[in-house]
Amino acid sequence: MKDEESSLRATPTSEQSAICSTARQLLDAFGEAVHRVVVLHDQQFLAIVGGDSDANRFDILIHDALECKQSTKYAYLNHLDTHGCA
Repeated sequence: MKDEESSLRATPTSEQSAICSTARQLLDAFGEAVHRVVVLHDQQFLAIVGGDSDANRFDILIHDALECKQSTKYAYLNHLDTHGCA
């Protein structure tokens, strides 16, 4: 299944081709921000399950990561809206 997913990502579709390089960079930044949120939630979950009494230390990191995710999402959407590349 991983090979199929990799080949799907490696082959640009007509929709992906219509996106300019700036939009692609903004979309990549959004993906990285989403990944960071998921990783932090996973780490916090493991800390809670492991009995870490200080698991709430992840809350501020998750909050910051969510703000970054929102910022990158709207930067991408605003670019699409003003540039019209998608």
